[in-house]
Amino acid sequence: MGSRLLLCATVLLMSISLAAVPPKPGDPAPHPKSTASGKALFINHCASCHGEDAKGAGPAAIALKVQPPDLTALTKLNHGKFPYENIRKAINGETAVAAHGSREMPTWGVMFLAINGVNQHDAEQRITDLTGYLKSIQGK
Repeated sequence: MGSRLLLCATVLLMSISLAAVPPKPGDPAPHPKSTASGKALFINHCASCHGEDAKGAGPAAIALKVQPPDLTALTKLNHGKFPYENIRKAINGETAVAAHGSREMPTWGVMFLAINGVNQHDAEQRITDLTGYLKSIQGK
């Protein structure tokens, strides 16, 4: 239980230190600046569980009941099409992900809004940037 509390505290503290630049929501082709900010968001908020390579072996993964998935295989697992909207909703917290059980994965939409000076548009932009980054790292 103590390691879970430490993991949650770490994730919360990591979520406070973030920066991003916004493109419009939807399924855009990643803009180089957006992809860079999406990568920074991933490293700062996701890599502790999903690993810097996004393959699911981050240092905090061992503390989880369900191991994080390989995020570079999302397109392959979805018959060659990146599930953009499903991923965006999972990150935002609009869709519960069964493998996350009792919400082990933070709901980043709420976390991004909690950051001082971030409005709804900026929070949505960060989710768009993060989703765009995940789209850009899909294996062939």
